[in-house]
Formats: sequence, structure tokens, C-alpha cells
Amino acid sequence: MCVIAGYAGSRLAAPVVIEMIERQEGLAGGFYAGVAAVEAGSLHWSKVVGTVADLRKTADAETLPGCVGIAHSRSKSGGDEEWAHPFVACFESVAYVANGSAGVWIDHPGRTEIPNRLAREGHVFHAVSPRPIGQYPVLDDGRSVHISDVMAHLVEDALKRTGRPEKAIATAMVEIPSEVVGLFVSPQHADAVYGARWNMPACVGMDDDGAYVASSPEGFPPTVRWWRWIPPCSSFTMSKDRLCMSPMGPASEAIVDDMDRGQARQAILDALSGGEALHVGALLKAVEPLCSAPAPNVRYDAVYDVLHALMRSGQICREVKRVPGAAEGIDGIRFLHRLKE
Repeated sequence: MCVIAGYAGSRLAAPVVIEMIERQEGLAGGFYAGVAAVEAGSLHWSKVVGTVADLRKTADAETLPGCVGIAHSRSKSGGDEEWAHPFVACFESVAYVANGSAGVWIDHPGRTEIPNRLAREGHVFHAVSPRPIGQYPVLDDGRSVHISDVMAHLVEDALKRTGRPEKAIATAMVEIPSEVVGLFVSPQHADAVYGARWNMPACVGMDDDGAYVASSPEGFPPTVRWWRWIPPCSSFTMSKDRLCMSPMGPASEAIVDDMDRGQARQAILDALSGGEALHVGALLKAVEPLCSAPAPNVRYDAVYDVLHALMRSGQICREVKRVPGAAEGIDGIRFLHRLKE
């Protein structure tokens, strides 16, 4: 999985969202990193194979202009820097990042039909492979394409059709549903970050400088005191001082976050009680029996809630583990959590 960040405010966005990703990258990313920022009429971006530390080494990542931006850290799932987020659509009208996978929608016909329609209409994808890769869509010519590359172009297409940014990402998410959360920025709508989530985690917070969206509350700067989870099955618009949300898809099919936080806390403490330092993946397995509904369900929110509270109370500590990265000579990062003695 991956982690995401977004900011709309009074400060330069790129350094803000890069710091937000750095605080989260070992939770569910740590192998690719990227950032995009917008100012009126212009889109700027930078991405690398590597960690946020590698992204900082690029010439411009922290100095991209604009007070609205997004960032991303990706899992070790293959490809060069073109396979890192953000993905930029044909006319540089959209930069898009996402976290998640197809999940229960792996066989949805839109995953095959829409990428091919977009290709026939002239959209050019950049994260492509000459042969099929995993569960990524396959084009008529046999090439495989990253689904988030497709989504960037689909959001661009929907933005042209609707003229409304939040409606555009909601439309794209319904046309190709996946167990994901996605964010985009657009230079033609440069005052806000736009997003939608089915069930992957997204929370929003605010301080006197602006508004922030992250995968985990751990991503927020310490000045953020007001924060909330974005409800599952929602689209949203986040500007400097305002958050607007709308239900996405039929209300009768909404995914409910019904995991009891007290039970999740106990399950995580039990998992850590053996003395081993654990990654988020192991803690997700520990709380999985608490899900009352079949997939798609909401698990990350509870795990991130509990970890955030345990870190703040000093009951657990975090270790940073360096692991082999996505390219030779580059490290990846994992955060491991351990009970304090």
C-alpha cells in the first residue's frame, strides 16, 4: 500500500506535503516518492524511485511554486520513476495520487474498457510495460498500464465533461471503482485539493495556516489540533479554510467504519505484547477478525487511530528499518512499532 498527503493554505505547499509524507512513508510506502503543486495556470511536479530523502536531493522538489499541493510514497511494486506518483494527464490539467488496490472490484469491466477507450481517444500513458504486470489493466496492444495513470487521464476526461473538480473525481471513481483513496490538483482550479475515498484511509486537519489531508493523523504537523476522518464513500474539496464533502455512489451501498476502537486497541497491544517490533501489515491482520462486514471494509482507520494515540501517550515507540529499495543502491523504509518497557 501507499500513503498520501495534501495541503491548501498560505505557505508554499511542496515542503509542507513532503514533510507530511516523511512522517508517514514507513507506514505503507517508503520505496517511491513524489510531489505536485499548483499555482494559477501552472502545474509542477517531481518524483523519484526512492524515499523522501531521495526526493529532497532533486533540484526542485522542495521549491515547487504554489500554495496547494499533494505528495505520495509508494510500496515496492516495480517500475521506474514513471511508475511513481503523481501521475500527470495529457494536457497537464491534472496531477493525481492514490492509495489502494482494485480489491473486490478486480473484475469490474471498466478496468479493461475505459483504459482502451482513453487510448483510442488519444490519451498517452507513461507507466506502461510491454507485457502484462500483475492485476494492472491490459491494453488492446498487449501493454500493461498502471491503473493510477489511467485514473489521472479519466479524471482529466471527467473534468472536461463536468467542469466541476469534485464531481470529476467522484465520476472517475464510480466508473472504475477500486478499494482506494485518490487526490488530485489542477492548475485551472488552483485553490483546493480534490479527493474521493471508497475505503482506504484519509483524514483532514486544519490549523491557522491552512488545511491538510493525510493517510494517518501521524502525517499532520503538530500545529493541527482539529482533525477528522473523511467518511468512506465520500468525495471532498479541501481549500485553505473549508472542507466540503459529498456521498459518492448509492447511499444504500455505503461502506461503514464500524470497528470498535477499544477492541482494536486491545488487539494491537496483544500483538505487540510478544516483544517483537511490528509493521502496520501485521497489525492490520491482528484487527481483521474485528471487521463485522465482508470486504470492502475499513481497517486502516482504526489501526492508525490506535497507533496515533499510543504514540502520543508514550506507550509505544517507533523504529525505522532500512530495507532493500526498489532499485539497486537505494534503500526503502519501514516503520516498526514496539511496546515501551
